Amino acid sequence: MNDSDPDAKPHDETLLKIAGEVPARLPAVLLFGMPGVGKGTQGSLLGTMSGMFHVSTGSIFRSLDPGSDDGKLIASLIDCGELVPDEVAVDVWKHWLDGQIEGGSFDPGRDVLILDGIPRRTRQCELLDRYIEVLSVVHLEAPSDEPIIERLRERAQTEGRVDDADDHIIRRRFDIYRDKTQPVLDYYPAAIVNTVNPLGTPMEIKKRILECIIPAIRQYQHAG
Repeated sequence: MNDSDPDAKPHDETLLKIAGEVPARLPAVLLFGMPGVGKGTQGSLLGTMSGMFHVSTGSIFRSLDPGSDDGKLIASLIDCGELVPDEVAVDVWKHWLDGQIEGGSFDPGRDVLILDGIPRRTRQCELLDRYIEVLSVVHLEAPSDEPIIERLRERAQTEGRVDDADDHIIRRRFDIYRDKTQPVLDYYPAAIVNTVNPLGTPMEIKKRILECIIPAIRQYQHAG
């Protein structure tokens, strides 16, 4: 990850330390949608359920050492609403998930990954294909932008998120989403993509999501 680090792994090396009776690729559900639709909230709720493990790529990025090369690069991009380079994003995700496996927080033989914030572009989909089997894509899509913009403004006040406080940056992130991220939906088979309204109470939205993903997870488990 850091070119100056002699112990750094090459980009094409498999980093996920998976051994024993586990799948060749990890089963995953993707939470997908523009910033502010509630991916983090719903991912956290789903992650409390047995057999599900929530991975927030945004939280991983914000937890990086701000003095590291990756930390500086990613912080500068997030602050202006830009996307993290594909290889960097996937490498950071892989290293973090390695740590969760080694620490025992994530059981690759039992848990389904709930991915929030990755993949963000079709290149990331390609890079992730060697590691995950996507069971379902949950596309959180509101009828209009305005409720989501208001939600981001509120998040800026409660969480101190600089990137949520500026309307220009918010709309820039929406433009980037529609231009570069939304095509990710076309990468996966239409049969596994489910559009869910992200407006309502957290429990109402969670119920809608579960109605989409439970059949896909059950089918995967029965096939295995």
